[in-house]
Amino acid sequence: MTLGFGMAGLEHRVLSIARSVCVRFDEITYLEIGVGRGRTLTAIAATLAHSGKAWRAIGVELPNGYDFDHNLVLKAAAQRNVFLQFNGYPYLGKATVLLEHSQEFLARWYDPIHFALIDGCHGKPCVIADFLALEPFIVEGGVVMFHDFSPHQRGTPQPHCPSGVDVQGACADLGLMSNTRGGWRFLGTITADRARHGCDMAVFEKLMLKSA
Repeated sequence: MTLGFGMAGLEHRVLSIARSVCVRFDEITYLEIGVGRGRTLTAIAATLAHSGKAWRAIGVELPNGYDFDHNLVLKAAAQRNVFLQFNGYPYLGKATVLLEHSQEFLARWYDPIHFALIDGCHGKPCVIADFLALEPFIVEGGVVMFHDFSPHQRGTPQPHCPSGVDVQGACADLGLMSNTRGGWRFLGTITADRARHGCDMAVFEKLMLKSA
């Protein structure tokens, strides 16, 4: 199943992670920061739906976000038989795209999140801010992925942060890569198909607390 921009070569592993998350929980909330044309959001939503578990997929995107296209998001949802709405309450059994700043959304959110993708602004300050806003909602056993983790991308110009792309630097500063951030484990990097312009994905897991 085709995913979004820069996801070439990641498809099998990303959807496999989505299926593994479904096995762990009876109800799954997926959050995607940075929707673009909706191919990743709808592919993961379809995978969650096929699991037979209760699920919802929430995409948060700025109205003028990079590569965002309202009509193409709806088209991707229709192709995958995913019910998708814009700016409604994110009920179970559907995908919802909210056009607002990710940190504003998370400031008013309250439910557990089991699976997430950080793929908005790739500057170090924004990546760190997105993770810190998201972290309190990730359940034990939950998974967070960071796209555009490729080493060659560091410093690449982008519209928002003038320092350029630095997802690796953000994860390093957060203590995620070195496993020094309490309660987190670095599962590894999914290497993309560079020949097809894919960009790597880093995957982290919230650790289960040991029972007394």
